[in-house]
Amino acid sequence: MDYNNKFTTHKIPEITWPDGLQDETKYTFSITYTDQHSMDYKQFAETTKDIILKDGNSLAPYPDPQGYPELRNTIAERLSTLRGLNTDPDSIVLTAGAGGSISSLLNVFLEPGDTVLIEEFSYLGTLAMLMGRSANIVHIDCDEEGIIPESLEENLAKLKKQNITPKFMYLISVYQNPTGITIPLERRKSIIQIAQKYNVPIFENESYADFRIDGDPLPPTMFELDDQDSVTYISAYTKFLGCGLRIGYSVVPPSVKEALQKIRFGDSPSQLATMATFNYLEKHGYEHGIEVEKSLLNKRDAMLSALSENFPDTCEWTKPNGGMMLWMKLPEGSNSWDILQTAADRGVKYNPGGLFRADRKRNNYLRLTYSYNSPEEIHEGVKLLADVFEKEKLI
Repeated sequence: MDYNNKFTTHKIPEITWPDGLQDETKYTFSITYTDQHSMDYKQFAETTKDIILKDGNSLAPYPDPQGYPELRNTIAERLSTLRGLNTDPDSIVLTAGAGGSISSLLNVFLEPGDTVLIEEFSYLGTLAMLMGRSANIVHIDCDEEGIIPESLEENLAKLKKQNITPKFMYLISVYQNPTGITIPLERRKSIIQIAQKYNVPIFENESYADFRIDGDPLPPTMFELDDQDSVTYISAYTKFLGCGLRIGYSVVPPSVKEALQKIRFGDSPSQLATMATFNYLEKHGYEHGIEVEKSLLNKRDAMLSALSENFPDTCEWTKPNGGMMLWMKLPEGSNSWDILQTAADRGVKYNPGGLFRADRKRNNYLRLTYSYNSPEEIHEGVKLLADVFEKEKLI
C-alpha cells in the first residue's frame, strides 16, 4: 500500500520534546501515575465482578452519550459532599480522562489562530493539545497564589485593543500541575470577575482535588463561585483509581452542553470501566481516599527529606500540601532540558520547566512527581539525580 498523498496536508505544528522523556527508567519522577501502593486490586476485582453480574446487560447497547448514569449520580453526590459543588447528573459528561474532557471542549471552542490564556507554567498535556491546534497561547504571570489578577487584566486589556477576545482561559485551581499552587478564595473571586468582564470562559481543572495531604481545607470551586455560567469544571478518577481506566468528566453550563451534543458520537469512555469505577467508589471510595492520603504523605515527606539531604541551598523547591508533585528551581543559567537524557541514562527522569511553556523556556525549573515510586526508591532516585546535576554543573 502506497500512503503517499493519503495523510492530511494541513500544516501541523512541530512540537519539541527533550531527549530522554520517553525512556524507561527505574525512578520515574516525570509522570503523575496513580499511587500503586494504595490500590487494593483484589477489592477492585470483586466490585467489578459484582457490578457486571448486577448490570452486565448494559454492556450490550451503546452507552448513554453522556456516560453511565449511575456514575454521574455518584459524581454529583461526591462533588456536593467533598467540594461543595452543587450540580445535577444531567450537567455531567463522562470522558476518557480529564484529557478527554479538554479535547472535547477544544473541538467545540478552538480554531487555528484563536487566542487562549493559560498560567505562567501549564500542564504539558493540555499545552501540547493547544500547540497542536495552532492556538495563540498567552501565558499569564503567576505568584505563590496562582494567576495574578493585575497581569490577567493587563493582558486582556491589551488584547482588547487589538480586537482580540480569547476563546477561554485554562487553569488548574487546586495543587496546580506543575507548580502545586492552590488559588485562594479571594484570588478566585478576582479572576472570575475579570474573566466575566472581558467575556472569557474559564476551564477549571481540579483533577488533583482528591489528594489533599495536610494544610488548610480547600477553597470553594470556581465553578460554585461563578454566577454567570462562565466556568466549566473538569476532573478525573485516573489518578485516584488507575490511569489505565481513563475515566474523567466535565460539569458544563447549558450552552456548552448543547455544543458538545452536536459533535459527540462514539467517544464516550468504556461502559465497563465506568461501571467498575462507579461500584468501587460506592463501596470503598472513602476508605480508598484515606489510604491514598497516607501513602502520598509518606512519599511527599520522603522526597522533601531526600532533597534536603542531597541538594544545596542554591536550589529551591515547594512543600506541597497535596497533589502528586513539587516544583524545583535551580540556579539561574541551569538547563534541565539538555541534561534529561543524561539523567535517564542513569535511571531517573523528571520534567524540565520548558515543557510547561509554549516557548519551551525557563529550564532552570523542573517538576518532580512522587506518586509512583516507593519512599525508599524516592530516596535512591533523588540522590542519583543530585549526582547527575552536580556532575553536569547544574548545581
